[in-house]
Amino acid sequence: MRWYDQYEILGRHIDSLKDMNSSNRDYLIKGIQEIIQKHSPALLDESVLDFPLELSRQRWYDKDPYLWLTINGLQQADPDLLETVTLFLEEEEAKADLGVN
Repeated sequence: MRWYDQYEILGRHIDSLKDMNSSNRDYLIKGIQEIIQKHSPALLDESVLDFPLELSRQRWYDKDPYLWLTINGLQQADPDLLETVTLFLEEEEAKADLGVN
């Protein structure tokens, strides 16, 4: 079981990043990183050493350092931050569904 499977909506959004075109994925990852920096500025710096980069890079997000850092960083996030990220992803999905940039 993956850590984000316990967060149904967030997990669905994280999974959707896998097959998303790179420009949309990069936009969302940048947005998530901005939220992390505002909410918990030290989170990524403090947690990066807890997640050594897998040499085999078996997970889909291990191949991209920004995805790897963001997804592993969120694993250490508090529930409020996870909720904020989930809301951001929900809003962005709604915009995309409506064709809004």
